[in-house]
Amino acid sequence: MKNNWLKTLLPHIIVVVAFLVLAVLYCKPALDGKVLGQSDVIQWKGMAKESLDYKEKHGITPLWTTSMFGGMPTYQISSESPYNYGQIIPMILTLNLPKPINVLFLAALTFYILCIVLRVNPWIGFIGAVAYAYSSYMPIILSAGHDTKSVALAYLPGVIAGIMLVLRRQYLLGAGLTALFLGYFIEANHLQITYYFFLLLAVIAIVFAVITIREKDYKHLFISSGVVLAAVLVGMSYNAMRLWTTYEYSHASNRGGKSELSPLPGQEGNKTAGGLDKDYAFQWSYGKFETFTLIAPNIYGGSSGGELSTSSETYKQLTGIGVPAVQAENMIKHYPLYWGDQSLLGTSGPVYLGIVVCFLAILALFLIKSWHKWWLVAVTVFGIFLAWGSNFAAFNYFLFDHLPFYSKFRAPSQALIFPQLTFAVLAVMGLNELITSQLPKAELLKKLKFTGMITGGILVLLLLASTSLSYTNFSNNPETPGTDNQFQSQLAQMARGDNAIVESMMKALREDRATLYRNDVIRSLVLTGLIFGLLWLFLSGKLNKNLLIGGAVVLVLFDLLQVDKRYLSSDDFMDEASYGDPFQPTAADQQILQDKDPYYRVFNLTSPNGPFNDAMTSYFHKSIGGYHAAKLQLYLDLIERQISKNNIQVLNMLNTKYVIQAGQNGQPTAARNPDALGNAWFVKHIQWVPNADAEMSAMDHFDPKDTVIIDQRYKANVKGEPVYDSAASIHLIANNLNTISYEYNAATPQFAVFSEVYYEKGWNAFIDGQKVPYARVNYALRGMLVPAGKHTIEFRFEPVSYYAGIKISLVSFVVMMVLIIGSFALYIIQQRKKAVPA
Repeated sequence: MKNNWLKTLLPHIIVVVAFLVLAVLYCKPALDGKVLGQSDVIQWKGMAKESLDYKEKHGITPLWTTSMFGGMPTYQISSESPYNYGQIIPMILTLNLPKPINVLFLAALTFYILCIVLRVNPWIGFIGAVAYAYSSYMPIILSAGHDTKSVALAYLPGVIAGIMLVLRRQYLLGAGLTALFLGYFIEANHLQITYYFFLLLAVIAIVFAVITIREKDYKHLFISSGVVLAAVLVGMSYNAMRLWTTYEYSHASNRGGKSELSPLPGQEGNKTAGGLDKDYAFQWSYGKFETFTLIAPNIYGGSSGGELSTSSETYKQLTGIGVPAVQAENMIKHYPLYWGDQSLLGTSGPVYLGIVVCFLAILALFLIKSWHKWWLVAVTVFGIFLAWGSNFAAFNYFLFDHLPFYSKFRAPSQALIFPQLTFAVLAVMGLNELITSQLPKAELLKKLKFTGMITGGILVLLLLASTSLSYTNFSNNPETPGTDNQFQSQLAQMARGDNAIVESMMKALREDRATLYRNDVIRSLVLTGLIFGLLWLFLSGKLNKNLLIGGAVVLVLFDLLQVDKRYLSSDDFMDEASYGDPFQPTAADQQILQDKDPYYRVFNLTSPNGPFNDAMTSYFHKSIGGYHAAKLQLYLDLIERQISKNNIQVLNMLNTKYVIQAGQNGQPTAARNPDALGNAWFVKHIQWVPNADAEMSAMDHFDPKDTVIIDQRYKANVKGEPVYDSAASIHLIANNLNTISYEYNAATPQFAVFSEVYYEKGWNAFIDGQKVPYARVNYALRGMLVPAGKHTIEFRFEPVSYYAGIKISLVSFVVMMVLIIGSFALYIIQQRKKAVPA
């Protein structure tokens, strides 16, 4: 019996070890202590610095940060439970490997589990796992630092595997795996990928329901639906704290909340109730023709900052006009090669699934007879339609306006994770079916011929199309100029207005783009011919199964890894010590850091991306700006309507003590603002206004030192009128992020304004320990009427969504563990019973 178990497990052990070896070889510098220079992680380190410092001191991440946008919850920056009970399982699944080896290994492992559930040959499962984990999108997002997205994608196949077990009537084991992997999938905290999963689940559910209803298997339909629903609820409940706080915050953020203000001129038709603006949401829409990057990666140039060789036309032109060779080589290392629909914002690279994988997936459509084919095809088409975004406006704008929660997300090109999953599944199922098929060889050869004609025909048409393309993204719209317009302007400055040089450089760029296009199409044609030849030899009886699978493994590895190294290679790793280089304080930062006041804010006007896309300032200071996609809507309103118009009184009320500007030598300098109002102050007058529009308008011309503006809806929270006392005083005692304490002394009742952003879902106010009401004032701040005398005021951030959520999460984790342990125990018992002779 032991030998049988070993014989059964040995292929799986070999495959898993192969995943480990492959990930280590691909990212070997990570084992030497080197790290990726991930731009998004650098930004995250900037925005999370205050929270990380707090955690180092207190042992847990705070719930509130003051380091950006005047203050906001940390739920979408860094959130955690005080109970670290669930992290042992991810450590086991990833072997506690360093990043990004751990993600690549995990993605391959979970996809392999899916393949085994689908009863695919282990060696073919290895091909599918490589196809999924090493599709170009994965190394691209790893290199960019989209860690939450990559971890979510790594767990996704495991969730599908659990669901497939349930649908195969292995209810308990399926429920356990579904709950387990879904719990960690959601914990990765990439809400858009989570949302896409539920869309994928809906497609699977519809196709499965149609099939079972046609077969009149109603009992299995109801049982499996109930089991999957229960497992999903357990997995979601494990993330109750994270989901609840995020859901709560979304209603107050630009991702899900709605501005109380009337739209600005020109925005009326672009606003979506409770969601993002369409122009913002549909940035990074994949072009329709650009979809062919799935089979030929460089048809649109690759990345926005790609690298050319010294044999390129651009290099020849640069050296021809007198640019020194060394300088020319440096220039072509980061050149605007991409010319597709995402040019305005740029892209790190194309989504390439591998031509060998795509060939096998197309072949699968002729071979697979099971119901899986239909959900795989439906999900693929749906994902591509979603990825087209504004390029398929009739479909996507309708979904944006009507599909629940869809309007909270942007960058529709991310939906190409659907074909990343489905093509890999189709490829392994198709190859497995080909090897095990009982169909006559002649019929199989016929299906292979059809696949070859379709794939080869598409590639030949792409090659022919290369003769008629412009290879440019010039735009005649001055509001949204293409990057080629901008690049041409840069060339004009370099060439000092010499139009002949500019035109020759632009011509060289177009020629290099055309070369990249044709080279990759020809590359795909060659690889198509090789996989076609392998399959032909197998069906002709000239190649055995093992050699076919071995040849397919080699082709898939060569195909994908060669492209992957364009976007993630050993050169992208750096010594960890140098990773902190971006956070070097300027002379202005050092000057401000000499201030010993307990609390103040900084407005940095020198950031290359603007003050509201800047995480570097948050690394050193409490910033008026910041970097985050989900800002509080009321603060975003304040940015758009007041701060962007340089309303100094608004900066004063936000306690903006320093403004960083460019000095005469171009270097940042810090100017002190003597009129910053401090952490809290008493006002002389209350100006009541009828609504939010009036409140914002009144701020155009007001003196926040003397007057506070309040929407009349908060009258119930302000019972009485202040009697101004010029001798009254109020000062900050401590700001510990989750709690803020003040002390004041006044002979008469006063109205206090606090330079803290208003957020009602969690902030409670207390005077001498007794809970008291407070109001939103000056559109975005907090204020309250306080009694005469000497008292202590305390604000505590204690959201129910967090504290109740962690209790629900703890209970759900126990249920999840019981499910998974019980299911494996039952499976072992059943296997032992089968092994005992009757």
